[in-house]
Amino acid sequence: MAEGQREKLEMITLHKILFTICAFSLLYKYYTSTTPNIVRIKDPKFSLLGPFNTTQIKVEDNYNQLIDVNEFNFIINPQPCKNYPSGLLLMIIISSNPNNHENRMVIRSTWGRNHDSTKVVFLIGEPENVTVSNQVKNESIKYGDIVQGNFVDVYRNMTYKHVMGLKWVAHHCPKAKYVLKTDDDIVVNSREMTHFLARELSPWGAKDLIACQVLENAKVQRSTKSKWKVTTEEYSSDYYPTYCAGWAILYSQDVIPRLLKTAQSTPYFWIDDVHITGVIAEKIGVARTPLSSLILTQSSVNKLKVFGPKYVGPFVFGPPDLSTDKIIDIWSSIPA
Repeated sequence: MAEGQREKLEMITLHKILFTICAFSLLYKYYTSTTPNIVRIKDPKFSLLGPFNTTQIKVEDNYNQLIDVNEFNFIINPQPCKNYPSGLLLMIIISSNPNNHENRMVIRSTWGRNHDSTKVVFLIGEPENVTVSNQVKNESIKYGDIVQGNFVDVYRNMTYKHVMGLKWVAHHCPKAKYVLKTDDDIVVNSREMTHFLARELSPWGAKDLIACQVLENAKVQRSTKSKWKVTTEEYSSDYYPTYCAGWAILYSQDVIPRLLKTAQSTPYFWIDDVHITGVIAEKIGVARTPLSSLILTQSSVNKLKVFGPKYVGPFVFGPPDLSTDKIIDIWSSIPA
């Protein structure tokens, strides 16, 4: 073989080797940046999606029915998802008391800021006070993030509010990959949440996901002194099924229409987290996955504030039942 031909073949071989190395490098980068890896969840009860599978489920729902409210309608109905035809990574629906204007303002200025991967709405019923009702309308006009239904916003109507949130997502934001339902007195580490969903789970979503602080073998409270008193007529068993603490529940999109369909035809029970993530979740056959490793404990809050985030480790949720001052304190301790 001539010297020139040999050099040419060697050059071609070298190019092939370099091309193969570059190809593997790109594939490795793609894999490590996009392939879902469950890191901080033990014994997951769900599966993750990739770019070529989907769980889009047809919504079977009477739009003007809310459980036993047969003439339901959305008094205020924003559409934050309409400009995102491919869907959002996360839709956050926050159960809020109409009187909690300060909580909503703090959330808007901290962890609830909207951006292209995540949108936030507040779920509210009708206030009994006319002044508060007018304040809610003005707030809605200014911020465009309140979903309001035509049921009275009182304590024992919490399940209406939760199911209204499911209905709103199913009809008005059906392509969000994940849905987070929270209360208005918590902190979400939004940056860590995005990383968790897109890198530790999957940017394409999941199937059969209900993740939360899981509660097991909870005894039904019969005492007249208990805020959570439930009569045997309301709930006959002495123990609740396994369910999620309602202050932070992460759903995959496929679970939403299934929960909604079953909740619409199941007799009303006023403790929404028990009803939706316990009774209804069992009916549709979806297990609850614990997220305890992602929750900042009460004992770690002061450590976070004094020593900084590296001393408490990454977390997605702060503890529940926070004052607005505490929400701001925790948020200010999270690195930007």
